[in-house]
Amino acid sequence: MAKLPEVVLGNLDEVIHVVDKNMRILFINRAIEHLSKGKIKAEDAIGKNLYDVFPFLKEKGVDKQYERVFSTGRRLRTEEEIDYYGEKIYTVTTKIPIKDGKTRKVITIMRDVTALKKTEESLREMAEKYSTIVELAREGICIDDENERMTFVNDAFARILGYENKEELIGKKLLDFVDNEGKKILNEEINSRRKNKSGRYELKIYAKDGKPKDILVSSTPLIVNGKYAGSISVNLDITELKKAENEMKRALEEERKFKADTAHYFFNPLCIAKGYLVLAMKDEVDAEQREKLKAIINAVERVENVVKNVVIKGEVRE
Repeated sequence: MAKLPEVVLGNLDEVIHVVDKNMRILFINRAIEHLSKGKIKAEDAIGKNLYDVFPFLKEKGVDKQYERVFSTGRRLRTEEEIDYYGEKIYTVTTKIPIKDGKTRKVITIMRDVTALKKTEESLREMAEKYSTIVELAREGICIDDENERMTFVNDAFARILGYENKEELIGKKLLDFVDNEGKKILNEEINSRRKNKSGRYELKIYAKDGKPKDILVSSTPLIVNGKYAGSISVNLDITELKKAENEMKRALEEERKFKADTAHYFFNPLCIAKGYLVLAMKDEVDAEQREKLKAIINAVERVENVVKNVVIKGEVRE
C-alpha cells in the first residue's frame, strides 16, 4: 500500500480499507478506532480477514456485495444499519474496484451517518406525532432539514404553493419559490435560525403556476442534540389581506388627493373674494352697504369653515 497517500487517508473521518480477493485487509485507516470506540486498532486489523474483524458483516449480506464487485468490476453504494458493539449505527458505504486487468482489490469508503439518521427519525416522529393537528391547521406548516430542504409539509402549505400532491414538495427549498429580493430575506432569516433565533417576516413567493403570493412566516429553529437540525415554520397566506391593504392605501390616497384638490379649488377663490370684500370695506361706504359687506364676508367665512371641516375631518358642517 506504499502508493496510497496513507498520511492523508489516515486523517479522514470516513473509514477506509482495502481488501484482496481473499478478503484480507491490506490497509485500514485510523478512523476505525474512532468508530469502534477504541475496540479495534488499525495496525492490529491489517493482514486479518475482514469477516474475522467484523463478523457481523456476513449476517448483513456484505459478503455477497463484495462478490458482486469483484465479479462485475463495478462500484457499489449501499446503506447499512448495523448493531455495532451494542450500539445501532447507520453507514453509507461505497465499494470501488481496483483493477489490474481484472479486479484484484476493492477499496471501501464507509461514512458514519448515524447522527443524521437520528435527526431524520426525530423530525419524522415529531411530524407523525402532530400530524392530525398539523393537517387540520389552516396555516401552512413546513419542516426543513439542516440544508433547508423540505422534509414535511401539510396540505395547507402545498395549496399555498399551488401543489395538489404535497409529496412533490419534499426535497425542494423555499428558496426555489422566491425572487432575488426574497432570497436575500430568506438567507438573512436562515442565518438567524442557525444562531438559534426565531423569526417572523413577510415574504413574496411564486407558486407552481408562477402567480405571486404574499405569506407571513413564523419560523423556529429545531435543535437536536445541541446542533441545528433545521426549522419548523407556520406560513399564513396573506395575499388577499395585502390586496385589501393596497386597496385601502389606494382609497386613502384618492381621499387625500380629493381633499387637497377641494382645498385648492375652494380656498383660492374664497380667499380672493374675501380679500376684495375687505378692500371694499376700507372704501367710503354708507352704513347700509357696510352691513351688507359684513354679511357677505361672514357668509364666505362660513363656507371656509365648511370646506375646512370637509378637508380635515371629512364632515360637512361649519
